[in-house]
Amino acid sequence: MTTAIEHDTATCPDCGTTLVYGTKEEATGWKVYYQCNDQCGFEQMAGWVKRSEIEHRDDVDKRAREMGERWAGS
Repeated sequence: MTTAIEHDTATCPDCGTTLVYGTKEEATGWKVYYQCNDQCGFEQMAGWVKRSEIEHRDDVDKRAREMGERWAGS
């Protein structure tokens, strides 16, 4: 995972700590990963952002944040 960014509302389903996310660039897009900020062991690939579906790099970050909403209020 590249630089970890703290998500505003997503919390670890295992321990309740804030989740952080990052992306890993590949040839056709970006993998989005989430992990526990307290490093309790929770880590999950949240999804994929296709290069063909974005216009600007900021769109990748926006989509990555949106993927974390499934853990908001866990």
